[in-house]
Amino acid sequence: MADVMAFFDTCVRIGRSRAPEQAGFAPGVADLGAMMKRFNVCGAAVEHAVAFESSPRWGHDMLDRQIAGRPELRPAWHLMPDVSERIEKAVTDPDKFIRRKVALGRIDAKDFCNGSGDHACFAPVLRACQAVKLPVCLDFRRQGDFLTFDFGICGRWPEIPFVIEGFGGYPLHKLVWCLREYRNMHLSTACAGPGGHQLVPLLIDMIGHDRIIFGSNWPNQSPGMAIGHVMLSGASDEAKRAIAGGNFRWLLEGIGK
Repeated sequence: MADVMAFFDTCVRIGRSRAPEQAGFAPGVADLGAMMKRFNVCGAAVEHAVAFESSPRWGHDMLDRQIAGRPELRPAWHLMPDVSERIEKAVTDPDKFIRRKVALGRIDAKDFCNGSGDHACFAPVLRACQAVKLPVCLDFRRQGDFLTFDFGICGRWPEIPFVIEGFGGYPLHKLVWCLREYRNMHLSTACAGPGGHQLVPLLIDMIGHDRIIFGSNWPNQSPGMAIGHVMLSGASDEAKRAIAGGNFRWLLEGIGK
């Protein structure tokens, strides 16, 4: 497997969580590097536990220090609207994403719901993402109601590549309709649900392979499952390479262009 595909993982996390999968386990850069070597993962967009559980500002600064000197690791930032200068200040300067070499922005589905107030408060942040074509992940791993979520956000911000993560509970026919309607909508293999082993070939048949993005949800899950979904999909080597990393690298190359 390692000789065939080199993966770029868009869903990995370092840092100590409040409720770790293993008591006392706080995965660091060394642990991430060992996983990447084992599974032939050549690059990753990394989030920090502090950023999504406590403070994006502190978490992003900690992440920068911990991955410094590791060009194969790129920051994945959690995006929040303004709270206050003292607590959290939204990133509304698009050049900041470029300066800090951010590869991916993340929004928890539970934070971005359906009301006009949610759209309004996130608008300055999304405007900055759209200005530099920063990929934005809509993350349903922790919470979020697929059945009522308004994926029309993809149509309202057409220059943002949106990556939908943790979509296992969403009806397949609605998912495919959204993918056909919104060409800037992509799907992550992270947390694809119990039918994940069948989902990759189904999506390739229905919409092609060019908008499927690899993500493993490490350390909560072994990358072996997500890799298996790709490698055992029956797809061509070209399609597998695109899903493994080519599709997201193409999005990376578009940042700031």
